[in-house]
Amino acid sequence: MTEREAAGVTEEGAAAPERLSPREVRRRRRIELGREQMLETAEELFAERGYYATSLKDVAQRCEFSVGSVYSFFDSKEALYLAVLMRRAPGRLDEMKRLAAAAGTTAGERFVALVTAELEHRRKYPAWARLHAQMTKAGSRDVADVPPDYKDFHRETVRILAGVVADGHADGTIRPGDPHALARMCSALVDSFTLMDPMVSDEPEGIGAEEFLTFVRETFTVA
Repeated sequence: MTEREAAGVTEEGAAAPERLSPREVRRRRRIELGREQMLETAEELFAERGYYATSLKDVAQRCEFSVGSVYSFFDSKEALYLAVLMRRAPGRLDEMKRLAAAAGTTAGERFVALVTAELEHRRKYPAWARLHAQMTKAGSRDVADVPPDYKDFHRETVRILAGVVADGHADGTIRPGDPHALARMCSALVDSFTLMDPMVSDEPEGIGAEEFLTFVRETFTVA
């Protein structure tokens, strides 16, 4: 064996894939499962109690971990909060971009498809949905300042929606108005609906998703 091979370098100069022992594979899997459990638990607690009323000790106790275990993954409550918010982001953006670029449909249809997908996402992750929607409530004392990374992510979702609105002005399937303003208005309506949706919210009464989608279709699109 050459020195290069012993160092894990191929003839092409690239590092060879790391070879893990079965024990190391199991160890890393346990670590990843532990991290995911912490994120799931923190998501639930932040949504139930609010940011300020939730401590890392609370998260650790519900997970049945030590507080030190939480700190081995996250440096602070702020870091955990950001991780909770951002872990759904990549998949959402990919799905939004795919729907926004769908061929063979009008912009109005793509607009409604984007809103439908967002509602489905929030029903799939109700704790995250409540947490996100609560951040939009003016004057709320239960949530922390929105982290800059999450603001950037939210701006990107609005930008994608605004692009579809602009396409709708070109093909005549979305009502007139500033694309960015209409996209922000729709986003705010989705947040408000989330806090009333009986599938997501704890509110005893609310309107259903189909009724809300009909409202969106009649408000933003042109038949």
